[in-house]
Amino acid sequence: MKRILYVIALLTVSILLQAAGISCSTDKITAVSGQEFTLPAGRTAVISGENLSIKFVEVEGDSRCARGVECIQAGEAKCRMLITYKASTSEIIITHPGGDASSLGLLGNFKVSYKLEPYPEYGKEIAPADYKLVMTVTK
Repeated sequence: MKRILYVIALLTVSILLQAAGISCSTDKITAVSGQEFTLPAGRTAVISGENLSIKFVEVEGDSRCARGVECIQAGEAKCRMLITYKASTSEIIITHPGGDASSLGLLGNFKVSYKLEPYPEYGKEIAPADYKLVMTVTK
């Protein structure tokens, strides 16, 4: 009986916090330099020990040629990012070409490999919240 009351109390507190707009979750994930990590849209990765954070704000456009379709061009996807290094923040747009290969870029002294997922498929729409970047950041 005590266990049931405890669960009901926890659920009630959780519902009240959500109704008040208070969340216990964080939008930050911790990543390690040189190791692959997944960064969902709207989330921030903090690269441990590097004073660097990368926020994947949104996909601004995705014209990549869908699987199952023949296209004249491979297309591309543009992702808006916020990069914070030490105390300075910059907004950048990274472009991922169509195809399955990862892209490479530089962020100051850091080399970044990234791939936007999921890849478009004919007849299926990708919700903005479903996008994620698979990344590796190295110095």
